[in-house]
Amino acid sequence: MINAAQMREIVTDTLTALGSKYADPKAIDLIYNTGLVESKYVYLKQIKGPARGYFQMEPFTAMDICTNYLQYRDKTLKQTADVCMLDWRFFLEPKEEDWQHILTSNLYAQICMTRMHYRRVPKPLPRTIDEQAVYWKSFYNTHKGKGTPQHFAEIVSKYG
Repeated sequence: MINAAQMREIVTDTLTALGSKYADPKAIDLIYNTGLVESKYVYLKQIKGPARGYFQMEPFTAMDICTNYLQYRDKTLKQTADVCMLDWRFFLEPKEEDWQHILTSNLYAQICMTRMHYRRVPKPLPRTIDEQAVYWKSFYNTHKGKGTPQHFAEIVSKYG
């Protein structure tokens, strides 16, 4: 596993670079804990699946964020591209093979896209680990995923 303090610092610095509204302490905790639960900060590729990066996001999810969220928010798109150190074309003309590579290899993009995914949720950010667990299951792992709120809370309690 990656050093927890260093990973939390990278999450904090990345979200701070996006802007203060993205770097709420509740968001930092949720993003860090999402990566912890999804991969324990060990795995970059889902076994027998399309998800990539420590946050196990699928390329189609990233492409949907680009097409249906960021493309309608010029300032946020530009800031996200800058923080990710990526050309705008990856956000304006998203392609599966590009996002598969980006989500596997670009930690800034993994963090930013996870934050944008949660930003689209029309509910307040959770405060406690138990609230995070339900929020993660409802809006990130969803009913299709194998994760449970109990699993989330156990992993965060054990490794967080």
